[in-house]
Amino acid sequence: MNINDILEYFRLEITREKKLARIMDFRFGYLPAGSLVEYQHGDNHYYYCYAYVNGKRRGLLLDSLNDEHREIIMELMEKKTIVHGLPILKKNIKAMERCLRELKPYHPTMFKYGDLLSSDYYLEGDVCVKEWKKKAECQNPYHRRDLVHDTKRGVKVRSKSEVLISDTLYDNGLLYKNEAALTIGGRTVYPDFEILHPKTHELIWWEHLGRADDGSYMQGSLEKLEEYGDAGINLGKNLIITSETKDAPLTRGEVLGKMKKYGLI
Repeated sequence: MNINDILEYFRLEITREKKLARIMDFRFGYLPAGSLVEYQHGDNHYYYCYAYVNGKRRGLLLDSLNDEHREIIMELMEKKTIVHGLPILKKNIKAMERCLRELKPYHPTMFKYGDLLSSDYYLEGDVCVKEWKKKAECQNPYHRRDLVHDTKRGVKVRSKSEVLISDTLYDNGLLYKNEAALTIGGRTVYPDFEILHPKTHELIWWEHLGRADDGSYMQGSLEKLEEYGDAGINLGKNLIITSETKDAPLTRGEVLGKMKKYGLI
């Protein structure tokens, strides 16, 4: 997990914990006064509700076989969780907000000439832009006769929809490769696009399913996506999927929508 992942995790966790803290605060106001104490004698459990009456601490025995008392017992159990858990949530939220203010992302490309530096200046696991650019494109060697459509980038692709995706990436100044070789599970595959994310500097892969109305084609595509998942390449994280049928071709709006969703633009 790099610093960008940590920052994103804190943002999501703050949202989750604030939501839960609000629920706890709301519920606390509807719970009965006093605190629950449980005693065990042999196999028997005894529950007491302790509260202050006229300055003195008083205990009321609750009968767990009585419906009304059992409801009070459950509410006091809930209250105990809130009393101990809510301060932890609030403390965590403050700590994470402080971290968000003080932690800063680091990547050489944030600085002038950083994209010209070697991997020595990169954190372990980060993509070195200089070395990534030098890596050969190595388009899929199979069915090369299908590479008949020209793109603005000067690389031929297999379909008009791939032209649309390629040209939209190009128009938005993104660094990407067509059908760059990727080793997964001991074999080489060729995703339609490999993109260097402009903000996180991580790699994003894009697969376009051009025959979504073809059962056998989709079966093969699903098997390929399962392989991606096994290799840590997952939809919603670092894998973009678009699809089309004969009656519903891919549109530029869909392409831009995917790019915005993944923070590419």
